[in-house]
Amino acid sequence: MNDLQKNLFQLLTEIDDICKKYDIEYYLAGGTALGTVRNHCFLPWDDDIDLYITRDNWNKLRHVLETEENVVPKGRSFIYNENTEYYCNPIPRYVDNTTTAIYKSQALAGKACGQHIELLIMDPIPNDEEERKEYIKLLRLYTELLSPYFIVNKNLPLNEWEKHYKLYKKYCKRVEKEGEKKVLKELEDKLQTFKTEECDTYCMRWGINILMYKKEYYGKGRVEVFEDKEFPVGEYAEKIFRVAYGDSWMYIPEGDGQIVHDALQDINVPFKEYTNRYLNKVNKESVFEKFKRNKQNNTSVFYNHEKMNMLVAKAKVQIESKKIYKDLKEKEDYLRLLLKNKDYKTLSYEFKEYCELQFDEDVRKYKIIVPISDKNLTTLLLNYIEQGKYYKANKYLNIRKMQDKSITEELIKIENMIKSCRELSIARYDEKDKELVQSLINKYENKYPNLLDIYRSKLWIEEDNAKCIEDYKKIDNSCDKILEMYPFDGEVMAIQAKAKLECNNREEAIELYKKAINNTRNGLIWQKVQYEIGISRIDIERDLIEGL
Repeated sequence: MNDLQKNLFQLLTEIDDICKKYDIEYYLAGGTALGTVRNHCFLPWDDDIDLYITRDNWNKLRHVLETEENVVPKGRSFIYNENTEYYCNPIPRYVDNTTTAIYKSQALAGKACGQHIELLIMDPIPNDEEERKEYIKLLRLYTELLSPYFIVNKNLPLNEWEKHYKLYKKYCKRVEKEGEKKVLKELEDKLQTFKTEECDTYCMRWGINILMYKKEYYGKGRVEVFEDKEFPVGEYAEKIFRVAYGDSWMYIPEGDGQIVHDALQDINVPFKEYTNRYLNKVNKESVFEKFKRNKQNNTSVFYNHEKMNMLVAKAKVQIESKKIYKDLKEKEDYLRLLLKNKDYKTLSYEFKEYCELQFDEDVRKYKIIVPISDKNLTTLLLNYIEQGKYYKANKYLNIRKMQDKSITEELIKIENMIKSCRELSIARYDEKDKELVQSLINKYENKYPNLLDIYRSKLWIEEDNAKCIEDYKKIDNSCDKILEMYPFDGEVMAIQAKAKLECNNREEAIELYKKAINNTRNGLIWQKVQYEIGISRIDIERDLIEGL
């Protein structure tokens, strides 16, 4: 842990103590939960902690805070919309008043500007599809009206944004006539109409991302070790991760995937030393009203601004894609030969320009399709699948399926291959069900011979069943054969390293463990290596990030 994380961890232990004392349920959320389950520690770049709490448990905690004395330790405070002026956020915060973390959107609400933990409130959302659509529409409206500091729902597709803006504009007029408190209270009452026992799904109360999870994923909860202390996560946390982070949740991201928040951070100075320098010099009510007017003005031009950005992105694709398409088209047979020879590194390089353009931020946001021949797309997808990265192949296939024309037989076969890999992944990582994994192996191994995900699944079962040196010798031999085909695969290397360790080939095992963690970003493999041999790849990652 770095110093900032140590401070956040202290805040977490304090909340945990309060919740245990008053029998209040909560769960680690977001990257905190992910780091806990995957590596039992903070993600190296993490600079915040989020918790999930149901509406009933938040109401219980709030009642304790407002009626009991000496609940909150000295130098701390609970901040939420109802008790803090200018804090226009539906997410309560547990704040360390002796430190600083100032975000632009909360700079006016001085009390919220310390290091903090956020409590993401989960409300029951109706099962009926039409009622759910109405609920989400009102939730987006509510969060847009609540926050004057920025456009909350700016990530909506343009056609949905236009409807959202018309409703927002209509309610802004109501706010002017009837008052903000009355209109927001009306929306809150509508959003809290539904009873937990009558709904199957929770919805997290924030508009930037409408996150919905089945209630059963939380169940009775379970405890996991986080930085040498136990904290609660959802009973089926892996299913939550698959919803929140996609099928690659077990893999540790690089670069842009490592989200760091844009804030003025200072763990040694109380935020008041910063906020007093500007809050004492402004008329807060006047500034607040200007924020509201600016927000309304910004939303009125936002649609045209987005349309312009979309046109620019389309023009960019139109210009750049011509050369990319032509170059790849001329190399179709050569690219297939690279695939046949398993030269994945060269293949990835050949497709680099196409991939970067297709996943450019604006190109992706406006769902613009970069043209590529179906034959080349098939080669690209197989390139990912053969490296055990079906989740990447699925992203490109979904883009192709957005087009009007039907997909080829080759692509249909690949789609089924991706589905089989996903089923195996869920059975291994989410369900941890050996019988289910074996049944899927039996179902698919003849249909898709030499598929890396099937080999990984077989080894997973063999390792779990291994009882003696002879079992581990068989695993070692199996790994040799697999690594002849896939010499780059760190997941197979880690299993072979364990087999060699059990066969008393310690030095060879250690070298292979080191090689394994440098050839995969699967955080569960990193955790396995640390548990089995004491080598922490996550610490290496932390040192690399701090060095940058």
